[in-house]
Amino acid sequence: MKNILFFIYVIFTLIFSPLLNFGQAPTLGTAANFVLFTTTGAVGSTGISNITGNVGSGAGAITGFGALNGLIYNADAVTTQATTDLQVAYNQLNNVIPTFFPGPVLGDGQVLTAGVYSLPAAASLDAVLTLDAGGDTNAVFIFQIGGAFSTNASSQIQLINGAQAANVYWKVEGAVPMAAGTIMRGTIIANNAAISLGAGGVLEGRALSTTGAVSIYGSLAYILPGGGTILPIGLISFTGFCENQNILLNWRSATETNNNYYTVERSAEQKTWLVIGTVQGAGNSMVAHSYTYTDRLPIESNSFYRLKQTDFDGNTNYGNIIQVKNCGEDDSHNVTLYPNPSASGKFELLYSGDKSQFSSIEIFNALGEKVYGSSNLQTAFDLSDKSSGVYFVQVHSSSKTINLKVLVKE
Repeated sequence: MKNILFFIYVIFTLIFSPLLNFGQAPTLGTAANFVLFTTTGAVGSTGISNITGNVGSGAGAITGFGALNGLIYNADAVTTQATTDLQVAYNQLNNVIPTFFPGPVLGDGQVLTAGVYSLPAAASLDAVLTLDAGGDTNAVFIFQIGGAFSTNASSQIQLINGAQAANVYWKVEGAVPMAAGTIMRGTIIANNAAISLGAGGVLEGRALSTTGAVSIYGSLAYILPGGGTILPIGLISFTGFCENQNILLNWRSATETNNNYYTVERSAEQKTWLVIGTVQGAGNSMVAHSYTYTDRLPIESNSFYRLKQTDFDGNTNYGNIIQVKNCGEDDSHNVTLYPNPSASGKFELLYSGDKSQFSSIEIFNALGEKVYGSSNLQTAFDLSDKSSGVYFVQVHSSSKTINLKVLVKE
């Protein structure tokens, strides 16, 4: 009687508890937007790699991504949230109940159906491993590997009968070195270990590490629709340099999809960000576009800048942060403002030296809006009709610009 009851229990479990058989896709959260990510460690690209998706590190250098169809995040609010979300996903994959127990070598013509596969120690991939969804495009494949997971050269994962890379997960308790020519599919989560993809390899999915370096060598890595987010812009570069005490910001995109506009933000300490301007995007484009924005009121000692991209649906993405130093106020020409602060809104420019070198004057409010401009030199100004606050006075010469501040008080 007990054997009959046990048999009924097993049949009931197999029929009415499909999560135990076929697994359930973990919740990646914001980590789904990254094609390469580590919570702690360096992320690098060597050689000519073609990468689509975000690249990020919670604490570590990011190098070599000259051509990236995505954005770079480094030790900011985005990587903090991705770190939390990645840990949640790892815990879910670690706790799911396995249904199959293959040997330590996957591939060699092997065909596997949907389910949760447990490999308690180190494992490897050789030749071809085929994942067969049996016509179910939602079929989930989960591999729990208790040690390192390596691939032999030119080994590959094949997907048939509706299998999707977005539904394949590799939870690895060790390093993941993938040899040259490997074609890997699915999301790899390495726990406290490094991930690398050799030359000529392809990753259709993600390489995510809880702690460890993530490296790619002359390879192709991308996230497909349904398996993450294809970002609306492919940002090639974002730079800034000082010119006549203004900071010229330049960025270049390789492609743009549904891109409405860019917002330029500035900060002194990377905590509080001020919007200083917007630049219209190209909408939909498959050719490169160059953009520029001039910050006429930089922070004297140290200015940080970042780009926020907004699409036509209102979705936003932040790019990496750049820094420009020592591009602010210059008193070397002994040009001063008096009185300062000014209670009346009236003040004068006092010169010590050759006045003929100065050609024009502009005054901006705290938002960067020009409130006054003169094409010739003058010494007296009246801002009594303006609101109280800080104003920035730019004195231009043929060789440089001097930035000064005046406080207008009520």
